[in-house]
Amino acid sequence: MKRVTPLLTLLSGAVTAAVLFTMSAQASPPATQPAAETGPPTAAAPPPTDAEAPVDEADAEAPVDEEQPDPAGTRPAQTSPPTAPDSSSAGTEAALVEQNWIGELENGATIAITVKGGKAEAYVCDGRSMELWLSGTVKDGKIELTGQDAKLTGIIRGDSASGEMIIGVRRWKFTARPDDKAVDEAVAKSGTGTAPAIYRATDEVRKAGIDGGWIMLPDGTQIGIVTWNGKPIPAPPLDPAFYSTIVNGVTITAEPVIPGAR
Repeated sequence: MKRVTPLLTLLSGAVTAAVLFTMSAQASPPATQPAAETGPPTAAAPPPTDAEAPVDEADAEAPVDEEQPDPAGTRPAQTSPPTAPDSSSAGTEAALVEQNWIGELENGATIAITVKGGKAEAYVCDGRSMELWLSGTVKDGKIELTGQDAKLTGIIRGDSASGEMIIGVRRWKFTARPDDKAVDEAVAKSGTGTAPAIYRATDEVRKAGIDGGWIMLPDGTQIGIVTWNGKPIPAPPLDPAFYSTIVNGVTITAEPVIPGAR
């Protein structure tokens, strides 16, 4: 029995050591888990200043030109918006067209065209037996007039008007130039900006069976025809003070021909 007792004591000691080792292993944390940081959090580093900003190696190696081109010079030219047409120039063109135009036909007859407000009146006569009244429009310089069995077309360019007059199967070309003379009394009477170039017997005279037409030429002379009882005769000149004349003892009064007035 004395020999067994030491063995039992040794065995119980070994068991006790094994139990303590097992408990110690379970109590200690795994060696692979890092220890938690207990220190205060560190502040974020401030952004680098211009002096400390990192320099790109490509930028650092690239040569610096002494004179940099102006970026504005390389931009495409800006296109300005279209400008509205100048109304003053349009008014000037209208003023150049809206006046008196006096000229001749190929057959030697005299023609006068008066233009106002886009409308026009014309009188053609040879001072002996041939006469014709026409009316119509002048738009964008294009003349389009009609009369009894007649048609007149033409165009105004600058200080010249030209075209053709057709009566039946006969055709005559014409040319005319502006008549820029102005007489205050005549202008006031006609209401136009220039002195009237065409006069015609008044309605009262025409109701009596007498008609007459006159063209005031730039040199101060007149040409016209009076139709008396259906027969054309050369017209005596009008008295510029009263715009009247006497034919066969009868006083004939005339008035300016204004486009659009009749």
